[in-house]
Amino acid sequence: MGKLKAFFTHKWVVQFLGLLAFSILIWFVGPLIAIAGSVPLASELVRILLIVGLFVGWVIYRLLMQIRAGNTEKQLVEQLVANDADHVAMASADEVDVLRKGFAEALTVLKQSRAEAKTNSQFIYQLPWYAIIGAPGSGKTTALINSGLHFPLAEKLGKHAIKGVSGTRNCDWWFADDAVFLDTAGRYTTQESHQAVDAAGWVGFLNLIKKHRPLRPLNGVIVATSIADLLQQSEQERHEHAKAIRNRINELYQQLGLRLPVYLLFTKADLVAGFSDFFADLIPEQRAQVWGETFSAATLQGDHDLIDQFDTAYAELLQRLQMRTLTRIQDERDVQRRAAILDYPQQMALLKPAMLDFLQATFAVNRYEQAVLLRGVYFTSGTQEGTPIDRVLGILASAFRLDRQAAPMYSGQGKSFFLTRLLKDVLFPEAELAGQDPKLAKQKRLLQMASYVGAGVVFMLLIGVWTASYFKNQAMLDKVEAQIAQYHAIKTSSSDTQGNFNALLPRLNTLLTIDEDYQNSSWMAGFGLSQADKIQAAAQHSYQQLLRNYFLPAIQARLKERMQGQEGNKLDVLYQLLKVYLMFNQTDKLEPATAMAWIRADWDRQYATDPDSLAQLVKHLDNLLKLQLDPLQIDDGFVAAVRNKLTQVPLIGQIYSRFKTEALIDQTHDFKLGKALGTDASRVFALYDGKDLSAYSIPGVFTVYGYTELFLKKSRDFVKTAVEQNWVLGSQSQIEPAQILQLQTDLKKLYLNEYQAAWLDLLGKLRLQSAMSTNQTAQILDILSRPDGPLHALLVSIDENTALTLLNKKVSDSLTNLAGKAMAAVGDQGAQAIALAQDAAGLDTGTDPVQAVEDRFQPLRDLVAGGPDKPSALEPVLQQLKSLRDYFLQLSSANTGGQALQNQANLFSGAGMDVLKQAQLEFARLPEPLKSWFQVVVSSGGQKLTSAAKGQLSEMVKTGVASPCKAALNGRYPFAKASSQDVLLADFAKLFAPAGVIDQFFQTNLKSFVDTSKPVWSEMSAEKPLGLAQATIRQFQLASKIRDAFFSAGTMPTVQFELKPQLLDNNVGTFRLQVEGQEAVYRHGPEESISMKWPGPNPSQGVRMVFETLDGRQVSRSKDGTWAFFRLLDEATIVQGDAPEKFTLTFQLQGMSASYELRAASVNNPFNLQDMQGFRCPEAL
Repeated sequence: MGKLKAFFTHKWVVQFLGLLAFSILIWFVGPLIAIAGSVPLASELVRILLIVGLFVGWVIYRLLMQIRAGNTEKQLVEQLVANDADHVAMASADEVDVLRKGFAEALTVLKQSRAEAKTNSQFIYQLPWYAIIGAPGSGKTTALINSGLHFPLAEKLGKHAIKGVSGTRNCDWWFADDAVFLDTAGRYTTQESHQAVDAAGWVGFLNLIKKHRPLRPLNGVIVATSIADLLQQSEQERHEHAKAIRNRINELYQQLGLRLPVYLLFTKADLVAGFSDFFADLIPEQRAQVWGETFSAATLQGDHDLIDQFDTAYAELLQRLQMRTLTRIQDERDVQRRAAILDYPQQMALLKPAMLDFLQATFAVNRYEQAVLLRGVYFTSGTQEGTPIDRVLGILASAFRLDRQAAPMYSGQGKSFFLTRLLKDVLFPEAELAGQDPKLAKQKRLLQMASYVGAGVVFMLLIGVWTASYFKNQAMLDKVEAQIAQYHAIKTSSSDTQGNFNALLPRLNTLLTIDEDYQNSSWMAGFGLSQADKIQAAAQHSYQQLLRNYFLPAIQARLKERMQGQEGNKLDVLYQLLKVYLMFNQTDKLEPATAMAWIRADWDRQYATDPDSLAQLVKHLDNLLKLQLDPLQIDDGFVAAVRNKLTQVPLIGQIYSRFKTEALIDQTHDFKLGKALGTDASRVFALYDGKDLSAYSIPGVFTVYGYTELFLKKSRDFVKTAVEQNWVLGSQSQIEPAQILQLQTDLKKLYLNEYQAAWLDLLGKLRLQSAMSTNQTAQILDILSRPDGPLHALLVSIDENTALTLLNKKVSDSLTNLAGKAMAAVGDQGAQAIALAQDAAGLDTGTDPVQAVEDRFQPLRDLVAGGPDKPSALEPVLQQLKSLRDYFLQLSSANTGGQALQNQANLFSGAGMDVLKQAQLEFARLPEPLKSWFQVVVSSGGQKLTSAAKGQLSEMVKTGVASPCKAALNGRYPFAKASSQDVLLADFAKLFAPAGVIDQFFQTNLKSFVDTSKPVWSEMSAEKPLGLAQATIRQFQLASKIRDAFFSAGTMPTVQFELKPQLLDNNVGTFRLQVEGQEAVYRHGPEESISMKWPGPNPSQGVRMVFETLDGRQVSRSKDGTWAFFRLLDEATIVQGDAPEKFTLTFQLQGMSASYELRAASVNNPFNLQDMQGFRCPEAL
């Protein structure tokens, strides 16, 4: 009966029965549950799937829990039997091996025992675990052996406990049916022998338990204390023992993180004299009862001092002993045993002080340590062994000084007292009292709560999904009803179908929306409630009928309208429109792609501003073309008129127009100029119309792709199609082979003529960028000269797209092979037709129109032709461009002094002509347009050089000449006659001396550009003029004359001359001319010449002329300053003589005069230099 009860109370049985009951509830009650009128569990399949899902989920859960528990036990076992290297040296290898084998055998027995007890098997770590601590010899093991518990190993192996190995080799593991006891070594408690080793072993023991039972490492602690030790120890020893126990308990609390219940066992109670006699009458059931005090549940909370409670409880225990004493004495016949029974209560009473002292030392509450959860104090006796201690006789003997007589020893074959029910009725029921690790317990609670919440969420989600599904479907139905009402509300008359798509579109959209709404409905509309199948079928049928009966006639009407309108004037368009129009009458010839393209082209224009309507119409058309259509009636008279119009244009023109129209649709292979030439192309090339390079393209049909993939492969198909599609024109007659061949020939000529024109148009519109400076010219040349630059890319593109012969040859070989096979099959007449076809296709040498294209571009193609051992003709051109680039780079990098002028001078003089001339010669041999492009670069570069030179010259004139010149000369004599200030000789020399400012500037910067060989200087050449102003050149010529007149003797101005008297007034006796320390005197005597110079030896004396009359009167005039002599000359009269160096000089003053012949030392002299008055500092060119 007990086994049956245990079976039905087992966890998994209870869970299974619960699931079974819930499944029955689902099966019978589920169909009765309706959600908003819907019954989700009405289907048997749904209920079966739900029930199976629940059981599968539960089985998976149980398996996972079983696997997890097995893994946990496996880890624990491996830890227990592990061989610790630290202990191998302490125990022999044989002993460790035996212990390991014994423990493994014990675990096997435990598993077998659990398997046999199928109804209530538990893993060892799931049983309650208790640690037994106490001093060595305190009776821990004896208590367990005689506890009355069932130890499976005793039956299998003949022993009760497994000796520990590795880290727990000093701990015995007792595996009982109801619990696991960890009998620790006594030295762990006292730690008296090797404290460090024992402490480490104890901590390791606790950590091992914590590792494998993290939630609740232990369920309780049993403290075993021998009464014999209590009676025999001194007070100090007792206190040390109590302190050791308290320390071990504290370590348990700290290491395990739990406040474990502690059960204090006073073992070896039989060693109190009279114990065996006093309790000898007890039967086994009475010996199994609990003897001691279990404290009330109120003590579980808070810190309670239980010492006083034990004192009271012990008094009651002694009272119970006194009450039983009389009965025991009466029942006992032996006198000695009666005496022992009589004394036994007194013996126990004498134990009280020692026990209270021990309890106080061990379990007293203090503020520095966590209070111990002492659950009870108990007295036990595992076996009667040893010599009883008679405290009463001991006291009497001590008082009367008598010799003590030792009590007889027990044999050790006694019975156990007060153990069995203590464990089973006290400890085991309180197995949960220890609680759990707070952190892990919290995690477990959270996990459980999450599981419950998750289950509730899943249930609510299912309810919510079904509810949402119902409302979703109801909303869909309501929407369909509204759409149907809307559909019927739209009235479309017969006139509305004549091309009026705006009237049809709402009805089409309405029916299509119904179908698409259900196709695109979310999963929320499922779960057995969807009505999509029925509604979709009806909507699709109505939609297709509307397409056939209204939409298609509207398209046909619009095609007719287009053929009658402007589009009908374009014959290629008219042909395609007629073809589409007839397709809907001859549905076997329907081409959906062609129909879509031509119908949509019209809509793209009509609905350009309404993209939504356009997209809707295209979708309806696509759906229409997927249907099996019935032939539509056509207007035969209208068709005949259109055909008549089409036949007025040559067939080849129609074929080529269709070919090009179709080929131009695909723009993916267009030749994009900007992309083909690279990112630097825009820095080099430009278009004459000013558009960006990226905007220019050649249609892909006129590229190598268009030639090989479109024309060569499809042109024959177009001819064939044109022949086959004679039905469009209403012709049923067969076209002769010769006509087909001629069509192919004419088509090729038309195509290649436009092909050539497309590439010529590119070259005609392309030009080089205009350079704004020599630096930009160098940059353009640098990009052009790159082997992988835009120029090379352009020529390669031309080569690739105009080298058609090789491509034609490949096709020719292919056709020839096919022709050979065909000739053998068709006979002589067929062979002749095939030969004519090859000839017409241009595959026969000498008649290939492709050659005309190649010949036109051959000069350009030759530039990039080459091979591994043969450089291309473009390489020397690129090298020449590099040389020209380097030349212009050198010019553009010259930014100091007169370098630009020097470069221009070198160019003008011929020093720099070699590079340019060589470039001009090289470029003259190039084909167009390269020839023109590069010659423009050379001429443009020369112009930029001239412009740079002139700009630099202008700046240098301003800063190097005009500025110092103005500072020195402006407002000063002799350049300003009326000025009282003189030009300083140092400034004059600095400006006009040889190698002075003006002379040096002219010699360095302008001499190469000015012709000084003529009386009037001018710019030397009209071919490469700097554009110098003639007025500026004149100023430099005047400066040259001033230099020659004043600086004949060095870098300082010096003028040497002779004065020879010629005439003196009669009334003047003496004339004196004093010039800066020099004097010329004339008295009507001999005419002697006097040499003078300016400046004189003593410039500070100035200049003075004196007339002395015959009556002794003197008339004089003086001039001071650097230019005093020339100021005096300005007041005199100077007449040019018969030679450039001769002058007649006449001085006059108050009607008196004196004349001299002035002979200058050089023909270049300042005495008649009127140009000094006209000199102006040069400022601009």
